[in-house]
Amino acid sequence: MKPVIRWTLWQRRWSTFWWSLGVVALSGFTLAFYPTIKDQASQLNKSLGGLSGSAQSLFGGTDFFSPVGYLNSQLIYFTVPLILAILAIGLGTSLIGREESNGTLESLLARPVSRGKLTLAKAIAGVIIILIVSFVNLLVTVGLSKLVNLDVSSVYVAEACFACFMLVLTFGAVAFLLTSTGRGKVAALGISVVYGIGGYLISSLDSTVHWLTHVSPIFPYHYYQTADILRGTFRWGDIVFFTVFTLACGLLAYLAFRRRDIA
Repeated sequence: MKPVIRWTLWQRRWSTFWWSLGVVALSGFTLAFYPTIKDQASQLNKSLGGLSGSAQSLFGGTDFFSPVGYLNSQLIYFTVPLILAILAIGLGTSLIGREESNGTLESLLARPVSRGKLTLAKAIAGVIIILIVSFVNLLVTVGLSKLVNLDVSSVYVAEACFACFMLVLTFGAVAFLLTSTGRGKVAALGISVVYGIGGYLISSLDSTVHWLTHVSPIFPYHYYQTADILRGTFRWGDIVFFTVFTLACGLLAYLAFRRRDIA
Protein backbone atom coordinates (compact mmCIF):
# COMPACT_ATOMS: atom_id res chain seq x y z
CA MET A 1 0.00 0.00 0.00
CA LYS A 2 2.81 2.41 0.85
CA PRO A 3 4.39 2.12 -2.63
CA VAL A 4 1.04 3.13 -4.19
CA ILE A 5 0.84 6.18 -1.91
CA ARG A 6 4.43 7.19 -2.67
CA TRP A 7 3.95 6.68 -6.41
CA THR A 8 0.72 8.72 -6.47
CA LEU A 9 2.36 11.56 -4.55
CA TRP A 10 5.37 11.45 -6.88
CA GLN A 11 3.12 11.52 -9.95
CA ARG A 12 1.35 14.61 -8.64
CA ARG A 13 4.32 16.43 -7.16
CA TRP A 14 4.32 19.23 -9.72
CA SER A 15 0.57 19.76 -9.67
CA THR A 16 0.77 19.92 -5.85
CA PHE A 17 3.52 22.52 -6.16
CA TRP A 18 1.54 24.67 -8.61
CA TRP A 19 -1.64 24.45 -6.54
CA SER A 20 0.36 25.52 -3.48
CA LEU A 21 1.88 28.40 -5.40
CA GLY A 22 -1.56 29.48 -6.61
CA VAL A 23 -2.93 29.52 -3.07
CA VAL A 24 0.09 31.55 -1.92
CA ALA A 25 -0.50 34.09 -4.68
CA LEU A 26 -4.23 34.36 -3.97
CA SER A 27 -3.96 34.71 -0.20
CA GLY A 28 -0.88 36.90 -0.45
CA PHE A 29 -2.45 39.39 -2.87
CA THR A 30 -5.71 39.56 -0.92
CA LEU A 31 -4.08 40.16 2.46
CA ALA A 32 -1.50 42.57 1.04
CA PHE A 33 -4.40 44.74 -0.13
CA TYR A 34 -5.89 45.09 3.36
CA PRO A 35 -3.75 48.03 4.60
CA THR A 36 -5.03 50.17 1.74
CA ILE A 37 -8.65 49.88 2.91
CA LYS A 38 -8.11 49.50 6.65
CA ASP A 39 -8.72 53.16 7.51
CA GLN A 40 -11.89 53.30 5.39
CA ALA A 41 -13.42 50.10 6.80
CA SER A 42 -16.44 51.75 8.45
CA GLN A 43 -17.27 53.86 5.39
CA LEU A 44 -16.93 50.87 3.08
CA ASN A 45 -19.21 48.78 5.28
CA LYS A 46 -21.81 51.55 5.14
CA SER A 47 -21.50 51.68 1.36
CA LEU A 48 -22.27 47.98 1.12
CA GLY A 49 -25.01 48.18 3.71
CA GLY A 50 -27.53 48.72 0.94
CA LEU A 51 -27.02 45.26 -0.45
CA SER A 52 -29.86 42.83 0.07
CA GLY A 53 -29.62 40.33 2.89
CA SER A 54 -29.31 37.51 0.36
CA ALA A 55 -26.38 39.15 -1.39
CA GLN A 56 -24.61 39.77 1.91
CA SER A 57 -25.17 36.17 3.03
CA LEU A 58 -23.36 34.86 -0.04
CA PHE A 59 -20.15 36.41 1.30
CA GLY A 60 -20.51 35.22 4.86
CA GLY A 61 -22.46 38.02 6.52
CA THR A 62 -22.94 41.77 6.72
CA ASP A 63 -19.46 42.71 7.91
CA PHE A 64 -16.97 42.96 5.04
CA PHE A 65 -14.12 45.22 6.11
CA SER A 66 -13.43 44.75 9.80
CA PRO A 67 -10.42 42.46 10.37
CA VAL A 68 -12.65 39.41 10.88
CA GLY A 69 -15.07 40.49 8.17
CA TYR A 70 -12.35 41.11 5.60
CA LEU A 71 -10.59 37.80 6.21
CA ASN A 72 -13.90 35.93 6.21
CA SER A 73 -15.55 37.55 3.18
CA GLN A 74 -12.47 37.85 0.98
CA LEU A 75 -10.77 34.53 1.69
CA ILE A 76 -12.00 32.03 4.23
CA TYR A 77 -15.73 31.74 3.53
CA PHE A 78 -15.78 31.29 -0.24
CA THR A 79 -12.62 32.04 -2.22
CA VAL A 80 -10.15 29.61 -0.64
CA PRO A 81 -12.76 26.84 -0.24
CA LEU A 82 -13.63 27.25 -3.92
CA ILE A 83 -9.99 26.84 -4.99
CA LEU A 84 -9.40 23.89 -2.68
CA ALA A 85 -12.72 22.30 -3.66
CA ILE A 86 -11.64 22.35 -7.31
CA LEU A 87 -8.45 20.57 -6.27
CA ALA A 88 -10.30 18.06 -4.07
CA ILE A 89 -12.97 17.24 -6.65
CA GLY A 90 -10.35 16.91 -9.35
CA LEU A 91 -8.41 14.48 -7.19
CA GLY A 92 -11.55 12.57 -6.25
CA THR A 93 -12.43 11.95 -9.88
CA SER A 94 -8.91 11.15 -11.07
CA LEU A 95 -7.16 9.15 -8.34
CA ILE A 96 -8.84 6.00 -9.62
CA GLY A 97 -10.59 7.41 -12.68
CA ARG A 98 -7.37 8.38 -14.45
CA GLU A 99 -5.89 4.94 -13.92
CA GLU A 100 -9.04 3.43 -15.36
CA SER A 101 -9.23 5.73 -18.40
CA ASN A 102 -5.51 5.24 -19.12
CA GLY A 103 -5.87 1.46 -18.95
CA THR A 104 -3.34 1.14 -16.10
CA LEU A 105 -5.82 0.08 -13.43
CA GLU A 106 -5.69 -3.57 -14.47
CA SER A 107 -1.90 -3.63 -14.17
CA LEU A 108 -2.13 -2.12 -10.69
CA LEU A 109 -4.64 -4.74 -9.61
CA ALA A 110 -2.42 -7.47 -11.05
CA ARG A 111 0.19 -6.60 -8.43
CA PRO A 112 0.09 -8.06 -4.90
CA VAL A 113 -2.29 -5.37 -3.61
CA SER A 114 -5.96 -5.92 -2.91
CA ARG A 115 -8.69 -3.67 -4.24
CA GLY A 116 -9.40 -2.48 -0.72
CA LYS A 117 -5.80 -1.50 -0.09
CA LEU A 118 -5.58 0.21 -3.49
CA THR A 119 -8.69 2.26 -2.72
CA LEU A 120 -7.35 3.19 0.71
CA ALA A 121 -3.91 4.08 -0.66
CA LYS A 122 -5.40 6.34 -3.33
CA ALA A 123 -7.66 8.02 -0.77
CA ILE A 124 -4.76 8.61 1.64
CA ALA A 125 -2.63 10.09 -1.15
CA GLY A 126 -5.47 12.47 -2.04
CA VAL A 127 -5.90 13.56 1.57
CA ILE A 128 -2.15 14.19 1.87
CA ILE A 129 -2.11 16.38 -1.25
CA ILE A 130 -5.06 18.45 -0.03
CA LEU A 131 -3.44 18.68 3.41
CA ILE A 132 -0.18 19.96 1.93
CA VAL A 133 -1.88 22.72 -0.06
CA SER A 134 -4.12 23.60 2.92
CA PHE A 135 -1.11 23.78 5.22
CA VAL A 136 0.68 26.12 2.83
CA ASN A 137 -2.44 28.30 2.82
CA LEU A 138 -2.49 28.25 6.63
CA LEU A 139 1.14 29.39 6.86
CA VAL A 140 0.64 32.20 4.36
CA THR A 141 -2.64 33.37 5.88
CA VAL A 142 -1.38 33.37 9.46
CA GLY A 143 1.96 34.93 8.53
CA LEU A 144 0.59 37.71 6.34
CA SER A 145 -2.26 38.45 8.76
CA LYS A 146 0.38 39.31 11.33
CA LEU A 147 2.48 41.20 8.79
CA VAL A 148 -0.37 43.51 7.73
CA ASN A 149 -1.61 43.89 11.34
CA LEU A 150 -4.91 42.13 10.73
CA ASP A 151 -6.30 42.01 14.26
CA VAL A 152 -7.45 38.40 14.33
CA SER A 153 -6.06 35.70 16.60
CA SER A 154 -3.62 33.42 14.80
CA VAL A 155 -5.19 30.48 16.62
CA TYR A 156 -8.61 31.35 15.22
CA VAL A 157 -7.17 31.81 11.73
CA ALA A 158 -5.52 28.38 11.97
CA GLU A 159 -8.80 26.86 13.18
CA ALA A 160 -10.67 28.42 10.24
CA CYS A 161 -8.09 27.00 7.81
CA PHE A 162 -8.51 23.59 9.41
CA ALA A 163 -12.31 23.83 9.03
CA CYS A 164 -11.77 24.75 5.37
CA PHE A 165 -9.62 21.64 4.92
CA MET A 166 -12.32 19.46 6.49
CA LEU A 167 -15.00 21.08 4.31
CA VAL A 168 -13.25 20.46 1.00
CA LEU A 169 -12.50 16.86 1.99
CA THR A 170 -16.25 16.22 1.87
CA PHE A 171 -16.43 17.41 -1.75
CA GLY A 172 -13.46 15.27 -2.74
CA ALA A 173 -14.99 12.31 -0.91
CA VAL A 174 -18.21 12.60 -2.93
CA ALA A 175 -16.25 12.65 -6.20
CA PHE A 176 -14.09 9.70 -5.06
CA LEU A 177 -17.17 7.69 -4.11
CA LEU A 178 -18.92 8.31 -7.43
CA THR A 179 -15.80 7.39 -9.40
CA SER A 180 -15.31 4.22 -7.35
CA THR A 181 -18.84 3.06 -8.18
CA GLY A 182 -18.05 3.16 -11.89
CA ARG A 183 -19.59 6.51 -12.75
CA GLY A 184 -17.67 8.29 -15.48
CA LYS A 185 -15.30 11.07 -14.52
CA VAL A 186 -17.53 13.66 -16.15
CA ALA A 187 -20.62 12.49 -14.25
CA ALA A 188 -18.72 12.33 -10.94
CA LEU A 189 -17.27 15.78 -11.56
CA GLY A 190 -20.64 17.29 -12.44
CA ILE A 191 -22.52 15.81 -9.49
CA SER A 192 -19.78 16.82 -7.05
CA VAL A 193 -19.69 20.40 -8.32
CA VAL A 194 -23.47 20.71 -8.18
CA TYR A 195 -23.48 19.30 -4.64
CA GLY A 196 -20.74 21.68 -3.52
CA ILE A 197 -21.96 24.89 -5.20
CA GLY A 198 -25.60 24.04 -4.49
CA GLY A 199 -24.79 23.50 -0.84
CA TYR A 200 -22.98 26.84 -0.70
CA LEU A 201 -25.95 28.70 -2.18
CA ILE A 202 -28.56 26.93 -0.05
CA SER A 203 -26.61 27.25 3.21
CA SER A 204 -25.74 30.90 2.56
CA LEU A 205 -29.35 31.84 1.82
CA ASP A 206 -31.12 29.81 4.50
CA SER A 207 -31.17 32.80 6.86
CA THR A 208 -33.17 34.85 4.36
CA VAL A 209 -35.17 32.12 2.58
CA HIS A 210 -36.74 30.33 5.51
CA TRP A 211 -37.83 27.09 3.83
CA LEU A 212 -34.17 26.41 3.01
CA THR A 213 -33.47 25.89 6.72
CA HIS A 214 -35.02 22.43 6.35
CA VAL A 215 -32.77 21.54 3.43
CA SER A 216 -29.40 23.08 4.28
CA PRO A 217 -28.41 20.65 7.10
CA ILE A 218 -27.74 17.91 4.52
CA PHE A 219 -24.99 20.02 2.94
CA PRO A 220 -21.49 20.43 4.42
CA TYR A 221 -21.54 24.22 3.97
CA HIS A 222 -24.28 24.47 6.58
CA TYR A 223 -21.69 23.56 9.22
CA TYR A 224 -18.98 25.87 7.89
CA GLN A 225 -19.47 28.94 10.09
CA THR A 226 -16.16 30.71 9.56
CA ALA A 227 -17.18 34.08 11.02
CA ASP A 228 -17.90 32.31 14.31
CA ILE A 229 -14.56 30.51 14.15
CA LEU A 230 -12.64 33.76 13.60
CA ARG A 231 -14.45 35.33 16.57
CA GLY A 232 -13.78 32.31 18.78
CA THR A 233 -17.44 31.31 19.21
CA PHE A 234 -17.61 28.31 16.89
CA ARG A 235 -19.21 25.07 18.07
CA TRP A 236 -16.53 22.52 17.25
CA GLY A 237 -19.05 19.72 17.42
CA ASP A 238 -20.05 20.76 13.89
CA ILE A 239 -16.72 19.42 12.64
CA VAL A 240 -18.08 15.97 13.47
CA PHE A 241 -20.33 16.24 10.40
CA PHE A 242 -17.33 16.70 8.09
CA THR A 243 -15.52 13.77 9.68
CA VAL A 244 -18.46 11.37 9.60
CA PHE A 245 -19.46 12.40 6.07
CA THR A 246 -15.96 11.92 4.67
CA LEU A 247 -15.43 8.58 6.40
CA ALA A 248 -18.84 7.35 5.25
CA CYS A 249 -18.07 8.24 1.64
CA GLY A 250 -14.68 6.55 1.96
CA LEU A 251 -16.24 3.38 3.34
CA LEU A 252 -18.87 3.28 0.59
CA ALA A 253 -16.16 3.85 -2.03
CA TYR A 254 -14.16 0.96 -0.56
CA LEU A 255 -17.16 -1.38 -0.67
CA ALA A 256 -18.23 -0.29 -4.15
CA PHE A 257 -14.80 -0.65 -5.71
CA ARG A 258 -14.30 -4.11 -4.22
CA ARG A 259 -17.46 -5.35 -5.95
CA ARG A 260 -16.97 -3.70 -9.31
CA ASP A 261 -16.38 -5.51 -12.54
CA ILE A 262 -13.28 -3.77 -13.90
CA ALA A 263 -13.10 -5.74 -17.15
